[in-house]
Formats: sequence, C-alpha cells, structure tokens
Amino acid sequence: MFEEIAAGVFSAEHEVAEGKNAIVFGRRGALAIDGGTYEREGQAMADFIREKGYQPDRLALTHGHGDHVLGAKPLAAGEVYAHAKTPGVIRRHAVSWAARQEREVDELIGALVMPTITYTHELCIDLGDLSVRFLPTPGHSEDGVSAYVKEHKLLIGGDAVVTGIVPAIGDGDSRVLEASLRALAQMDIEVLLPGHGPAVYGKQEVRGWIEWEAGYLAGARARVRDLLAAGLVGEALLDEVSFDELVKGRLSSEKHGMRKRHRATVEVILQEEIGGKG
Repeated sequence: MFEEIAAGVFSAEHEVAEGKNAIVFGRRGALAIDGGTYEREGQAMADFIREKGYQPDRLALTHGHGDHVLGAKPLAAGEVYAHAKTPGVIRRHAVSWAARQEREVDELIGALVMPTITYTHELCIDLGDLSVRFLPTPGHSEDGVSAYVKEHKLLIGGDAVVTGIVPAIGDGDSRVLEASLRALAQMDIEVLLPGHGPAVYGKQEVRGWIEWEAGYLAGARARVRDLLAAGLVGEALLDEVSFDELVKGRLSSEKHGMRKRHRATVEVILQEEIGGKG
C-alpha cells in the first residue's frame, strides 16, 4: 500500500480508480497529503506515520472531493491546509454525501475534516530537509492544487494530473484544466505522483504524460466544435467523439469504466461549447 517514490516521500494507495495519496517525511515532521474515501484508508496512513516515529498532525488537501476528504479524519490531529475555496467545495458536495449515508447534512459536515489554514495563491511547508510547495492547478475542481517537493523535483498532482484514467472535469472546466496542465508541463519535474494511476519517472516521460492530457482535452474540444459545426447535437455528437482516436492506446478501455469516463468528459466539454457551462 505504501511505496517510497523518492527519499522520504511515499505514495499511499486508496481504493478509487488506482487512487494515490502521499506522505512526506522531513526532519521537522510528517505531512500527509489527502486521506482517501474511507476512514480505514486514512487510519492506515496515520498508523504508517506513527510507525516511522512521527505524529499525524499535518494534513494537506489537494481539493475537496470525497475520495480525498472523507477518509482523512485520522490524519487531522493538527493543522489542515487547503485552498481557500476548499471549504465551499466540501460543503457543496456534503449534500450528496449525506444523502448516500442517510444523514443530516449539518451532522455530516460537523464530522468531516475542514481546513484550519487556507491560502489563495501558494503555500510552502518547510519540513526541514524537504519543502513542499502547494500551487493552484484548478480545472478538475475549482479549488485544485498540486504539491511540488523541490529537493526531488517531484510533483504530487492531485487530480489535476492522472495517469490511470482520462482527465475528469465533472466538477470543473476543461479549459481551465488544460491551462493548468500546460503550466505544469513547463516545470522541472522528474517524478510524478498522480491523483489516480501509477507514478511516472523521468523528466521527458513526465512532461510527455502531462502534455498528452492537455492534448486529450484540446483534441476532444476540437472534435466537439467540428461536429457542432456539422450540425450534430446530443447523443449523436457524443457517439462520434471516439475514445480510441483520442486515447490512442495510452489507457485501457477495460479498466475503471474508461469509456464511460471518456463520454462524461466529452459531455462536459459539449456543455462548455454550447454555453451551458462556464
């Protein structure tokens, strides 16, 4: 479940679509990044931190979606860092979470991890020998951030960067995410830990993957525009935006309901293009 991807930096698996959280260990303490969907996932991370001789008293959230927040309680013994928009994202999603759990919304919110320290631009956490810089990378969600460990040239992407699924924008904006990805592609990154999927090693490999994601979104948008210009609408248009043509074998169509995920992304892009979103 835990893999050291660079000295002092571990990935922590969670159950949603090859999900990846992270833990960074420095001389001054440990920093957990995201907590998974289920409390057992956050508890496993907290136990791992204690096994290393640290306390689970620093938690950072990359955004306020359930598979990053709902399992995080065991990691929130101290400060919780997040973008200033994250509390609003959590509260908005809490309505559907409460319905699934058959709980009152206010009761659920009271039981959730909420940020104690927020920021709007960037935040740097100095752990002694390692420092973690959080920078906004919205598009998957309005509050999305990624974390950069400069000593290892390592990016913890959050859901801005994924390698196990196509980019997801059901709660975001494809144009904003594409801009975030193109900015990340210009950074000096040698190790990538995505929000979902396997880690990527090597500067060219990392840049290639990030650029592919940006290109996937741009290609889907271009195809949607062409089809709209040709007079197609609705389901007929969606059927014509080919998974195989855009993904080109980079991802398996058999995993994680990939074709359905692709269609959902294209549907959001369609709504953006016809003015129903953004």
